[in-house]
Amino acid sequence: MSLQKCDKCNTQIKWSKIIKSLFLAYRPIQCNQCGTVHRIRFSSRIIFSLLSVLPLWLLGFIILNQLSLSIFYTFSIIILSGVFLFLLFPFLAKYKSEY
Repeated sequence: MSLQKCDKCNTQIKWSKIIKSLFLAYRPIQCNQCGTVHRIRFSSRIIFSLLSVLPLWLLGFIILNQLSLSIFYTFSIIILSGVFLFLLFPFLAKYKSEY
């Protein structure tokens, strides 16, 4: 599990650039070294959509039904889990270059 590298010059793309791209609706990333533009792969978009909704929904369902925690604690755990998943997304993101 590592960060994406530029297809052309093999320079590692910064974590912050990938987070910004994901947060701003999958905007393309430009390599700092060679200027190659990278766009997120469709498969990565599907993975992010599923990882954004399903685990948090299932976690909330399990916590509410099985552990009988209050709604405040349940939402707090779901939000913290969502933030943790979002911080891991740059390591899962796959981009392709546009030549």
